[in-house]
Amino acid sequence: MRAIVLLFTAALPLLAQSGEEILARVDRLRHPWPVFTVELTVKAPRMAQRWKVSARENGDARLDGLSDKEKGRAVLLRGDEMWLLLPGTKRPVKVSPQQRMMGPAAGGDVARTRFREDYSVRAVAEEPLDGRACWRLELVAKRPAISARQVVLWVAKEGSLPLKAEFRLASGRLARTARFGPPVQAHGQPVLSRMEIEEVGGVAVELAFGNWTRGGVAPGAFDLPGSDR
Repeated sequence: MRAIVLLFTAALPLLAQSGEEILARVDRLRHPWPVFTVELTVKAPRMAQRWKVSARENGDARLDGLSDKEKGRAVLLRGDEMWLLLPGTKRPVKVSPQQRMMGPAAGGDVARTRFREDYSVRAVAEEPLDGRACWRLELVAKRPAISARQVVLWVAKEGSLPLKAEFRLASGRLARTARFGPPVQAHGQPVLSRMEIEEVGGVAVELAFGNWTRGGVAPGAFDLPGSDR
């Protein structure tokens, strides 16, 4: 019996490491290179927006509007802080990363999703989803600024592809669900093609990714106007 307990205890760090490795592979689909740009189309019933997303290694991101209504607008996400940069104004407007961009899609959802940076792995189990063999990861938020305190993530064993994520509040109540589209190739690297985010009430929005470019971020893109930060 003691030997079994010792064997189980010794396996715990390996299980945690396995969960971290799974998250790292999942994150590379959304953040394939240290610095990159990607064009993002946010689709909801009767409306759509297009943005250019610039990202750097530490997870900071900038969105610049490409569609007519959003042209000239920008969103800057640095760490857990987010600002709106509006045309005709010199001072950025600070908002929450949970600020809605469209439907259930918050600014943090649109600009980035980095599970390994934002969450710790609490448990890993095997659980099929839609007939596919999957890992089921239970995640807990690392920082108070993250509104979804818990996430349940299903990752297909074949290819380590994310299929579904449930984002839950501190109470455990389901806030929204994300489903991930199949990967596509960009410059020899698999990248995310799309994801759909749906609230409990049924409001849904689709994020479609295209024109991935390694590098290509303008100098000073992450500088905050009117500040030396």
